[in-house]
Amino acid sequence: MIWAKLVFGGFGRRGLEALVALAVLAIATAIVAGAMMVIKGANDAMARAGREDRPDIVQVKSRFNRAVFETPRSGHLPPLTLPVYEPLIDPAKLSAAGGAVVARQSLLRNVASGESFLNLYIFGIEPEKESQASVFSVGRGRFLRSDDGPVAVLDQASAQALGVKLGGSFPVRKADGQDLSLTVVGILDRLDLRYPPPRTIDAPALIPDSNYISSGVFVTLRTSEEIFGRSTLTDALVIAPAAQDVPPVVDGLREAFRLEPGVFISERYGQFRRKVHDFAQTLALFAIITVATAALAGSFAANLLHDVYADRRRQYAMLLALGFPPMQATMVGISLGVATAGAGALIGVLVGVACTPSHFAMPSLMADLGTIEPSFNALIAAVLIGLTLVAIALGMAPTAWRLHRRSVAGALSQEGR
Repeated sequence: MIWAKLVFGGFGRRGLEALVALAVLAIATAIVAGAMMVIKGANDAMARAGREDRPDIVQVKSRFNRAVFETPRSGHLPPLTLPVYEPLIDPAKLSAAGGAVVARQSLLRNVASGESFLNLYIFGIEPEKESQASVFSVGRGRFLRSDDGPVAVLDQASAQALGVKLGGSFPVRKADGQDLSLTVVGILDRLDLRYPPPRTIDAPALIPDSNYISSGVFVTLRTSEEIFGRSTLTDALVIAPAAQDVPPVVDGLREAFRLEPGVFISERYGQFRRKVHDFAQTLALFAIITVATAALAGSFAANLLHDVYADRRRQYAMLLALGFPPMQATMVGISLGVATAGAGALIGVLVGVACTPSHFAMPSLMADLGTIEPSFNALIAAVLIGLTLVAIALGMAPTAWRLHRRSVAGALSQEGR
């Protein structure tokens, strides 16, 4: 009871200023909390867009193989395997440009028998590297390993078209005219191949209406080289160390393939940057509002707390004269500030969280980043706590300095200060 009287007793006319400081901190905390929650949600949306668009990936591909359009659709013809793109890419030139290289050989397997035919896309990949760019969801079995031999992983649509199950096998015609039997070790439920070739002929597809290939057979790059009889690549991806490193990587690739007119290099970094430019400017506006509100409201609340503390200097000096330890006298002042500012900050946080919408679409001229979902995290809590503590420290500092520098008698003699 005595501590409560020491902390909150004797306010007089300064009690109104303490309440005003509480209200100012509540309003400031609500604005800062709401703005930072919006910024957090918007940054999450931008990060999500970056994961989906992958602006750090550069595609390198050769010209499309026209022979793919001329695959037979009927007749008793021997199977054939064709490259989807012409094999013009030297892996050594890719490595010289910098970045992680995701090598591919994209092939088409065609089997015509009587009036029926079956086209299948075969992709020779490096499993660990390809998984950095594409998404493979294995429903049964396992995915490829780098040390695998003549084994394959394929999607459900391709497995159904071939009539094979897990552990079964099917032949693929090699470049030397011999068949290579591939054993199925995994079947995919879902496939999201980064930069797939365009879908130009009938083939099994997980997404029937897609303009790009959504299914296929996946083998190791070593196996596809055995099938194709070449080590040159049809297409590849180069993953830059960071999105901002894409321009120099693109320049290096164009320099490396300047004598290859049939090799094309494309990137999405420039498009992604333009896409989120005005979105980022909107976030900058929110950040400026947050900083300005925190600075102005915090300084105003600190000034009000300073007046409250200045009016109670005589009380603190009397506590010291009565033999209270300096630490306990200091704790009386700190408790007052914590109670006032803490109550205001808590009220502000509750109001900010309650008034901030759970999701909304942020206006943007070019960016379509989906729904923004504001969220409260530890960083926001730390900023709000820091704002409160700074206001308390600035408000109490002059009083603590005077009590420290002057004698108790001198402090008691200055009742009006």
